[in-house]
Amino acid sequence: MSKTRLPTHAPIGTVTRIGWKGCPYGPSPGGIRKVGRQPKVYEPTDSHIHVSIPDRRHELLADLLMEAVLTEDDGESATHAALRTAGRRGRELGESERKETRPGRLGAERGLSVCERMLDQHGFEPVRETPTQLRLHNCPFHPLAAKAPDLVCGMNHAFIAGYLEGLEVSSVEATLAPRPGECCVQLGPAKG
Repeated sequence: MSKTRLPTHAPIGTVTRIGWKGCPYGPSPGGIRKVGRQPKVYEPTDSHIHVSIPDRRHELLADLLMEAVLTEDDGESATHAALRTAGRRGRELGESERKETRPGRLGAERGLSVCERMLDQHGFEPVRETPTQLRLHNCPFHPLAAKAPDLVCGMNHAFIAGYLEGLEVSSVEATLAPRPGECCVQLGPAKG
């Protein structure tokens, strides 16, 4: 790792929070020290820092697709394997959430509240349109969804539907309802 000099006006708290660790005072460039105290030298840590606005989660999609490829059955299409994997991962996440929180019986409004937290953590930017209707204002896989909407939107739908199933929220369903610039999935009361 190379050592980097940061501006002297960068507060130490900011520098260490963004993934740089301090080293003792280092030698001046060229070995000749000019006037003033020796500058402190910083080097990057092994921490991974990622900033994306709006939130993008390509690593989740890549992980799902890799698992689909590795677990694809004979005669199963790649698309079907991806949808199966996304649904299973969502179901596992819902089951885990139910086990941890023990929410009891979930009606539409409470079920959407629990689901809203997970969707927010995954970058979907959920917004309540009505007490029983949840719209997702961000697709964390947007650039890829634009290239392969059937696959990516289908995986989103399978993941969220699987989560609802694992959470045992039968009064809410995920439906495909594409809108420009938003996620293709919305959640609302189950029909039937």
